[in-house]
Amino acid sequence: MGHDQNRERSAEIFRLVVGFMGRQQAGFYPESYRLWYEHAAGINPALSRALDERLASAAPLTDADVRQLHLQHIVPQERDAIERAQARLVALMREASVAISQTGVHAAQFGETLSESSQRLRSLPALETVQAIVAEVLTETQRICAENRSLAQQLNVSAQEVVTLTHHLERAQADAINDPLTGLLNRRGFEQAIGKVFESTTQLPGASLLLADLDQFKQINDSHGHLVGDQVLRAFAQVLRSRIKGADIAARLGGDEFAVLMPDTILAGAMAVAEQIRSKLLQGRLRLLDREETVGSITVSIGVAHSEAASSLDQLLQSADAALYAAKNAGRNCISSNATRQPVGR
Repeated sequence: MGHDQNRERSAEIFRLVVGFMGRQQAGFYPESYRLWYEHAAGINPALSRALDERLASAAPLTDADVRQLHLQHIVPQERDAIERAQARLVALMREASVAISQTGVHAAQFGETLSESSQRLRSLPALETVQAIVAEVLTETQRICAENRSLAQQLNVSAQEVVTLTHHLERAQADAINDPLTGLLNRRGFEQAIGKVFESTTQLPGASLLLADLDQFKQINDSHGHLVGDQVLRAFAQVLRSRIKGADIAARLGGDEFAVLMPDTILAGAMAVAEQIRSKLLQGRLRLLDREETVGSITVSIGVAHSEAASSLDQLLQSADAALYAAKNAGRNCISSNATRQPVGR
């Protein structure tokens, strides 16, 4: 995202963004603001074309539309930023290598000069000749010293740029795999983390998966606003963090849907963790922003799936989703597994 506008220009863009967002159905959250900011600032032509077409149709953007546009026009830019940083790092290393090689050549030439001067001095030359040789050696010494200082300065500048690029690269990589609202992994980060544990996402033997969906979350947004809805999502993310451990991997897949992958965990163990999460959330009371009142009881439905054989992540997600559907149909605020489909809890 570009940030080179002055205060007046950025305030103008802000007013435009708020106007655009206010006419949509989608919530006021970071992904939506990012879309309209880049459109209003004119820094993402492809995105602007897509939004102009949508505005011409007079169909307000939904949350799903925002997610899709974000995936199509924002995420690729983040990938490009990572690739550009990586390419610059490679170029810096090549430049440093060339500079060091050139200095090595000059050092070899300096050595040859010293060797030749030594040979000439062995023949007992006249004083004038000795003085000339000393002058040549002095000149070559000064030249090689100057080149070494130049190399040191160049390498110092390169090192500083590498540190800066590395920082930007780490931030870009973190932004690409983390959910900005809750701090949990996003779907891409979730798959990457699982791939590191199991070496792929196609075979997850012995793993259990929890798929959680907040009950009546749309009503919370409608009744209290999206800021309170964001509070609820962050609070639930904190509940997840407090109840998982070790190699467990938690993520926000999108909206109010969360997942936890638990390696080497039997179904009974996963069900116990799911029940801890459900009851912990139910016991909590979330105070509204800048108000004394609290949101009513917040509940969650959880579907649990276990992979006896080498199931893939997609297969586990499908099984957990079916179990989650059973929990919702049973009246919500309960958990269900792919083994029994009999909701428990409450």
